[in-house]
Amino acid sequence: MNPQFRNTVERMYRGTFFYNFNNRPILSRRNTVWLCYKVKTKGPSRPPLNAKIFRGQVPPGLQSLCRQELSHIPCPLLLSQVYFEPPYHAEMCFLSWFCGNQLPAYKRFQITWFVSWTPCPDCVAKLAEFLAEHPNVTLTVSTARLYYYWERDYRGALRRLRQAGAHVKIMDYEDFAYCWENFVYNEGQPFMPWYKFDANYAFLHHTLKEILRNPMEATYPHIFYFHFKNLRKAYGRNESWLCFTVEVTKHHSPVSWKRGVFRNQVDPETHCHAEMCFLSWFCDNTLSPNTNYRVTWYTSWSPCPECAGKVAKFLARHSNVNLTVFTARLYYFWDTDYQQGLRSLSQEGASVGIMKYKHFKYCWENFVYNDHEPFKPWKGLKRNFLFLDSKLQEILK
Repeated sequence: MNPQFRNTVERMYRGTFFYNFNNRPILSRRNTVWLCYKVKTKGPSRPPLNAKIFRGQVPPGLQSLCRQELSHIPCPLLLSQVYFEPPYHAEMCFLSWFCGNQLPAYKRFQITWFVSWTPCPDCVAKLAEFLAEHPNVTLTVSTARLYYYWERDYRGALRRLRQAGAHVKIMDYEDFAYCWENFVYNEGQPFMPWYKFDANYAFLHHTLKEILRNPMEATYPHIFYFHFKNLRKAYGRNESWLCFTVEVTKHHSPVSWKRGVFRNQVDPETHCHAEMCFLSWFCDNTLSPNTNYRVTWYTSWSPCPECAGKVAKFLARHSNVNLTVFTARLYYFWDTDYQQGLRSLSQEGASVGIMKYKHFKYCWENFVYNDHEPFKPWKGLKRNFLFLDSKLQEILK
């Protein structure tokens, strides 16, 4: 976490950008990882961070060449050699610098990375630890290419990064244009996509979507406490998380079969909500007309009207699926469209209820990497449950 080489980079040359950020899925000799970033802050005013960026260690023979292109600048880039040890990778250089600024816990930070390659598994493990220790930090990783996307460990690393709460996406035209305008000596020229730019993006976008579409095994404590807290006013909780169990009937008794966690899919095209992520996975990988299923959802937010309508239609078509929904909070419960969405679920046989202490405890024990720590209820949990339960009963009666 304390790289020895701390060279700052203002911008890259156009040839460097085109060479290293080309989104062709398979590229050889692109051993340098470039990381451009932007950091937004929310909270009480504070002097801006001095944008000082680090790059990974390079062989001695290359240092003189690199120094000619590197200088102190406020618009940051990071680069590293992927064949050096993880502490010298661009991601770790960034974290070393970022943590070294003694960031206050009361301030919220939104970090966006634009990287030429996705992080390696070792870096992902460190990133997961960092995000768990800093719940006031959100991270979006927008990548030009997927590193070893056919390898099981690297595919698992992408899922773990998402489990840790990071958004992972493929760089689209807007991302490349942003980098071109802010991190490249562009001499006033507009960004011009290269040959097969759109086809490359489509392939990588589809590949990443397939990697991330399977449910996560569990989530992390700070994510669970933040997103499932049953506050009446839950500001800044724009994502929906869905923990699920699927039971099948054998010998007239339900048997636990599958379980996992879905979250809103960070997809610039579909913005697929957690409920739709579940149905897509369930229909493609699990659903059989000759089997009876008991599905239970534990959600951070109740479904939006569109999702509620689609789930209701799904239940109407599949009488062999029984659905129970326990939700931590009611989404826009005063809005008539959202109320009708909940009623449509109930009318199609779904059981809809508010999560109480025993449900939070169950989720903590079954869907959270809890390190054998007991669930710690927050102040007002029971009071908020009673309020939300009364509102739900009014909606469904």
